[in-house]
Amino acid sequence: MRDSAGGIADTPDSVRRRDAILPRMFTRAQITALQKSRRHGIGRLLLLARQDFIARLSEKMNGPDNAALQARGRLLPYIDVDGTRSIDLARRLGVTKQAVARMVKDLEDEGLLCRDADGADGRASLVRFTEAGLEYMTHMHKCIAQIEREYARLIGNEQMTVVRDALSMIAYRGEPADSKGADRA
Repeated sequence: MRDSAGGIADTPDSVRRRDAILPRMFTRAQITALQKSRRHGIGRLLLLARQDFIARLSEKMNGPDNAALQARGRLLPYIDVDGTRSIDLARRLGVTKQAVARMVKDLEDEGLLCRDADGADGRASLVRFTEAGLEYMTHMHKCIAQIEREYARLIGNEQMTVVRDALSMIAYRGEPADSKGADRA
């Protein structure tokens, strides 16, 4: 049973079970306040918004293969259109160079990426999009534009601009969004 906000509605049995497992040092009021705080905390809202975005994108990218989209989505947004060094990808993702190498290898096998020697540092490799990778990214960004239009219909164009500006300020440490949307990942 769902409540009006889309969450699971309390039933007498669920309340009894929940009350039975509540830590004894917290009052019902404290637990309720924590639940309310968590429900509207920015971290949770960003995670839930991302889940919604990924579900919509997966649907638009020709099917519900969410696992493949998420695997690609873990790395592709961090690659600059003109290529990015593997070490920089590892830093951006917060993972090891070996983890990046595995992800790049998988996407090379799909034909989306290739590795070239970095002209500035012969020891480093530069990860680049292949022609097929650029076509994939172009298709993805058309789908993203559709999703953004859906969100704008949901919250209004003015609010969408506010959301984009606020997220840009957070993501780019004080830099506002390009008003034409050129900053999209």
